[in-house]
Amino acid sequence: MATPGKPRWILSAVYAALATACVCWPAWPGMMTYDSLYAYEEGRFGIQTMLWPPMHAYLFFLSAHLSAGTWGLFVGQTFLLFFSGAVALNLLVARRAWAIAGLGIFTAAFINVPELLGTAVVQWRDVTTTSFTLAGLAAWLVAARYRSRAALGAAVASLALAVSLRYNAILLVVLIAPLMIAVPFLGRPTPARTRALVAGLMVLGFGLAWASTQWRLPDLHKLPPAHNFVGVQEFDLIGVSACADRTYLPPGMTANWPITPAQIRQAYDPRHVNMAFRTFPGAPRIMDTGVHGQVAAAWPAVLMAEPGCYLAHRTAVFVEQMGLDRQTLFMPGAFAIDPNPYGLTAAHPQAMATLGHAVAVGANQLWRRPILLYLLALFAVALLWFRHSRGNLLFLALLGGAFAYPAALFFVGPAADARYIFPSNVLCALIVAAAAAILMDERRPKPTAPSPAPRS
Repeated sequence: MATPGKPRWILSAVYAALATACVCWPAWPGMMTYDSLYAYEEGRFGIQTMLWPPMHAYLFFLSAHLSAGTWGLFVGQTFLLFFSGAVALNLLVARRAWAIAGLGIFTAAFINVPELLGTAVVQWRDVTTTSFTLAGLAAWLVAARYRSRAALGAAVASLALAVSLRYNAILLVVLIAPLMIAVPFLGRPTPARTRALVAGLMVLGFGLAWASTQWRLPDLHKLPPAHNFVGVQEFDLIGVSACADRTYLPPGMTANWPITPAQIRQAYDPRHVNMAFRTFPGAPRIMDTGVHGQVAAAWPAVLMAEPGCYLAHRTAVFVEQMGLDRQTLFMPGAFAIDPNPYGLTAAHPQAMATLGHAVAVGANQLWRRPILLYLLALFAVALLWFRHSRGNLLFLALLGGAFAYPAALFFVGPAADARYIFPSNVLCALIVAAAAAILMDERRPKPTAPSPAPRS
């Protein structure tokens, strides 16, 4: 598939600037919650753990050393997201008018689905992951348009940066990467050495992304191992116990105090594992400790013994995360900047509160839940295939990544936080916008029958 459109750089930049202003101004200098403040602190004082990939801390460091504080990263990731989405959409659509219509649909997705707007204003690594993923897609389409190896290199670098920010971000590109290797210029004649170059760059880029989570900069000190999965295992043991009416918690999780299944059910909440660690009257407190290997040792046997309850627990988490629960979408955290010693405060507190209220109200409406974008993206790609539209393989690869990302979260998510699915949900929004614009662009007026010649 040759890209039928053009990047339309000025149009894309103006669109991204307007979108960035609308997103960033109410939440200036970007909502900083626990995770964000932790990354900011590591960016100031050095990486101490690999609990989270440190790339986010490096970006905060770069922003601060450019005299842009935290707002530099906030503006940069937001502009990159919308600019890359606009460039990609413009390259996929031949006529400017329909490309602009597609940008309108992409914008409408952020307005209609509160999870998108509510996440975009937070300095979370999920937003940065999404920005670099879209930048990789846009650079790849630019490479296909102009047969540019430099753009191919930029595409691989952007995807590698996305993967360095989130351990599971590799799933976003699980089909994009092999397709990029197979058809670097999207169907246009490509020398074998170009495909080999892309494959080599992929190995190098993703290898460096992995290495960045193991050794810190600038001293290349080996980071201590992180036990990120223990929280998931604790969540599963609590959820299975609540379902099976049987206590499967290792004694260390309650400091060796006995706990009943009824007390576990009282503590269990499929929205977040941390909710089970609260204090409940008359019940021993469940603790997030990892208990020196007890949790990891107990977890496999419990899953084997109670597969039905494990799936029931995981399904309950998934229902909450995708917005299928009738009550409200789970997006923890207030629309505010957490107290911090760095002097970071909201520049426009009233605007931030208004935005937070709008997101909270919208999250209560079923027709504005994130699951809608997944269903629309699936329908859009199916329609493109049915109509034999251009770019079928590309859209199938994008859809595969968009679905693989939440599919993995079904098994490894420690919470049903809707913000976790932001990268794949934005990818779905771009698929829907681009597919709609392509289908409108491909419409052709029906040929009219020639008028009969007048009789002499």
